[in-house]
Amino acid sequence: MANQIENTQLSFGQKDATVKIEVFLNLTCPYCATFYGVAEEVLKDYLDNGQVEFIVKHYDKPREMLLNGTLINLFLDYQNPSRTKEILKELFATQGQWDQLNNQDIKKLLAKQYQLKEEPQNTEISLNVTAEAIRRNVKMVPTVFINDKEYQYPTELSAEELKTTIEAELEKSVFTS
Repeated sequence: MANQIENTQLSFGQKDATVKIEVFLNLTCPYCATFYGVAEEVLKDYLDNGQVEFIVKHYDKPREMLLNGTLINLFLDYQNPSRTKEILKELFATQGQWDQLNNQDIKKLLAKQYQLKEEPQNTEISLNVTAEAIRRNVKMVPTVFINDKEYQYPTELSAEELKTTIEAELEKSVFTS
């Protein structure tokens, strides 16, 4: 893989894994919630075996429907990726319960339920991810890159297709190494 992957604050699995899966997502997007659930299920063994690195990039895309996700992103603890991964999983699972809350109620929920506080460095992380999304022409969330090949979820990537694509990439690497 030629390119250096940017914005790897939320990276899971081995850094030297053969297959790199990057996803631009937003916590308020229902398709992102579905994709995240699929990824959790499909990627588990690959992550455990060191074959895949999964990089989550919260894209604070300026769209009204996604603003609550952008607010939550300001509170995520990028210093603790494994805990943040669990919080993302839970927030995606409960999306329908909080996605219509106002700012103050979301802040209260994050403080009370997850002991999160606003993280000043997250604004810069958000701006960097946004700049990368613009450079890479990411128009929608979720957008998934598997070894730099772009997929639009849900139209191009079901759970089965994700697994098949990973297997094909792993097989390719056997022949090139």
